[in-house]
Amino acid sequence: MSAFAGSSLVVQWIQAAATTTLTGDHRNFSVTPSISLIEQTAGADEFKTYIVGVKDGNCTYEAILQSGTGAGGTLTFSTLDKGNLGTILYMPEGTAAGKTRGTIPAISQGVSYSFPYADVVTVSVNWQQNGADGMGTTA
Repeated sequence: MSAFAGSSLVVQWIQAAATTTLTGDHRNFSVTPSISLIEQTAGADEFKTYIVGVKDGNCTYEAILQSGTGAGGTLTFSTLDKGNLGTILYMPEGTAAGKTRGTIPAISQGVSYSFPYADVVTVSVNWQQNGADGMGTTA
């Protein structure tokens, strides 16, 4: 299996009213699945033990902020306002048929901005998973 660059990534935020493509000036996109753990330690147990609880996850997208209202500008980020519901579709190897893709129903936690003194302005968006994901499917 050959490796591929992160520059191939395509990320879309899909809502009933619009689909927003977020890639282009991205710097990073991460998907972090998790589960809750239920501690079952009791009595004279020397070590903690756990039962697997419910599944969860979150995603983070980071990009360079572009001026204006086009891709990466204020229009794009208005669809990512905190509390907005939608589905993240991510395609690590691009949009070609047969390539891996994932879908995650999510709640946007809003856009964060970073204004460093001697560097480009960046934005990041965090999403909380909101239901069963479709991670690792193929197009």
